[in-house]
Amino acid sequence: MSEILAPCGSIESLAAALNSGADAVYIGMKQFSARKNAENFSVDELKTACEECHRRGVKLYAALNTIVYDSEMGDFADCVRTAADCGVDGLIIQDLGAAQVARQVCPGMPLHASTQMTLNSVSGVKAAEQCGFSRVVLGRELSKDEIKHISDNTSAELEVFVHGALCVSISGQCYMSSIFGGRSGNRGLCAQPCRLDFTCDDRHNVISLKDSSLIPHLPEFENMGISSYKIEGRMKRPEYVACATDACYKSLHGMEYDAERLGGIFSRGGLTDSYFTGTISDMQGIRSKEDVENSAKALNGIKALYKDELPRLSVDIHITAEKGQPLEASAKCGNVYASVTGAVPQEAQSAPATEESVCSRMSKLGGTQFFAGDITADVEDGLFIPAAELNSLRRSLCEQLDRLVLQKNTPKYEIREHDAATMKKRETRPLKFRAEVSTGEQLSQALSLPFELVYVPIKLLSESTPEKARVVVVPPLFLADCEEQVREQLETLKAVGFTKGLAQTLGHAKLLRDAGFEVCGGYRLNIINSYAAQFYEEFGLCDLTLSFEGTVQQLADIKCSIPRGILAYGRLPLMAMRRCPVSGGKTCGAKTPCNRSIKDRRGNEMPVLCGGNYVELLNPDLLIMSDRQRSLSQFDFAVLKFTDETELAPVLDMYLHDKKPSGSLTRGLYFRGAE
Repeated sequence: MSEILAPCGSIESLAAALNSGADAVYIGMKQFSARKNAENFSVDELKTACEECHRRGVKLYAALNTIVYDSEMGDFADCVRTAADCGVDGLIIQDLGAAQVARQVCPGMPLHASTQMTLNSVSGVKAAEQCGFSRVVLGRELSKDEIKHISDNTSAELEVFVHGALCVSISGQCYMSSIFGGRSGNRGLCAQPCRLDFTCDDRHNVISLKDSSLIPHLPEFENMGISSYKIEGRMKRPEYVACATDACYKSLHGMEYDAERLGGIFSRGGLTDSYFTGTISDMQGIRSKEDVENSAKALNGIKALYKDELPRLSVDIHITAEKGQPLEASAKCGNVYASVTGAVPQEAQSAPATEESVCSRMSKLGGTQFFAGDITADVEDGLFIPAAELNSLRRSLCEQLDRLVLQKNTPKYEIREHDAATMKKRETRPLKFRAEVSTGEQLSQALSLPFELVYVPIKLLSESTPEKARVVVVPPLFLADCEEQVREQLETLKAVGFTKGLAQTLGHAKLLRDAGFEVCGGYRLNIINSYAAQFYEEFGLCDLTLSFEGTVQQLADIKCSIPRGILAYGRLPLMAMRRCPVSGGKTCGAKTPCNRSIKDRRGNEMPVLCGGNYVELLNPDLLIMSDRQRSLSQFDFAVLKFTDETELAPVLDMYLHDKKPSGSLTRGLYFRGAE
């Protein structure tokens, strides 16, 4: 049976998870956790948590799942070393550069690919597995059929979210918090601006979703080969952890759980399973006054769920009592064996001990993590064995088992020193400009202008497209529902002369590489350090567009020998969504983007670029760096992103001639940075 994986944002939540039936827990350390605002675990607390888990046969995973700057990589290596010293069972990681460092420091540590890596396809999971990840955490936006298809065609362990908060963005592709307030979700400080009242026509809160709950579907998951059922909620209180864990435990074991209480303990207008069922409708939800009141009521009595130890380890015990010989007790718990001896039994004056009475006394394992399996005894006739002696023998046996089980379940790792990567010297190259287009008309204009390369959505390309050597094929960001179709399109385009493709995810990189394309790296890869840049260089990419969540100086310091560029113009993407906020459901799939918008509370319009199987919510202000040529000159190329522009030439002219922009604009995070 798959594991129930419970969140623990603090040491107080640990007992709630353990005593409610969790098979594994995941925690954050004080640094590099995607939930930095949770209480998280100190080193001493992490050591204690590992011991408490391992003596019960429960695994503990540490989430070090943020993107990491070069200047922080030494501290990150220290966190890996600490986690290994404490005996965690695996690390959840987003940043591929950080994964390289973790592997260097602790080569035997299992690595889990965070959902923030945007792994929503067979290619993505296979690529992560090739990169050394033993488990992949799939995005919450996948349907039942899409999850099953990935499971049927990959061999890595798969982890799915089955209960908790639901991001409206495709996992790993939300930048709203960092762009609006400098608090990056990829850095663990998401301010949840999506919960504010964004409107579309007369509809409110169009990008705030209900919480997800797939707990009724857990028996279906059992037939898919899913390894882990993950509950979201490291920011939640222990009662929430207990309630959700208990519901999962009962659902998996064919028992009824209190669905009303589960919905009451935390809700945003109800729970939804719409992504899983593929309907993508009736998903909007906000935290109402009624929800808060229901939570207060639901808290009553929940502590009873986890106040007592949950026996989870079966123990077989055998007692031998012979005249003139010390009592002998042995126990077997899985493949762990223990034995103890006691006092020499006396001759009975009355009421001699029997096998039944001895077995009954030795079965009393309440208050421990053990429960009685086969309890047997060989008791010679006519012996008196005091109850206190049997109790002492049983306690000694359990204490020894406890130590041995803890020892067996605590992993031991080889830990090495962190050696800073040898950074490759960058050749000086003159700055070139590239275009990213959204429409056929923009493509025609871009090819008539002196752009080095033009990034083009795959849906706009055909055999008749001119200047194929300058065109970079851009697959859909979301691949789960179209991967085979995209694979066939790539083969067709390769056959008619296209040679380059843009990877926006690790899955894209593998898909394009397998199809024989030169692979360019897009800014959605969230490359923020030299280790990640060098990873992608070794993975076969020919160039990289760095993340726009760093400052110019941080990005300029990233070292690799292939060309590096930045996004220098356009409407920054706030998030990519599978669910369209304009229609309130599935995307229209239009080949030509049906440009609409939603509004914030101040009336600012944020364009929604719709077309294909996902939509892109864009920043209302244009990123313009035309008058910052000194900053741009530190890179090899600059990408100009066009969405609703009708004329491309004036924009390129601004950059070629150092023109100062006018009107409403932004410099993004290039000078203010993100936390």
